[in-house]
Amino acid sequence: MSDTGGRPKQQEYGEAEINDRGRLTIPKALRDDLRLDGGTRFTVLRDGTEIRLVRQLPELETVSSGKSRDEWGEDAFRDAGEATFGGR
Repeated sequence: MSDTGGRPKQQEYGEAEINDRGRLTIPKALRDDLRLDGGTRFTVLRDGTEIRLVRQLPELETVSSGKSRDEWGEDAFRDAGEATFGGR
């Protein structure tokens, strides 16, 4: 068994063809498995004679209520931990 470096095992999804406008359609089964929707952006890499598409993940956005820890109260964060970890 070969080591895949923590990545999922390689799986074939059929063939794809570049049309006369340079477009390539990713097979539906693969789009569904990877939850790729229209507008998903990729970085295109050349690896020798192979092409790799690497999905670009959206940048994380910080969300804040605008309240300080003092405004939330001492127990707010303790209660959140209990809810998340079952009171451990």
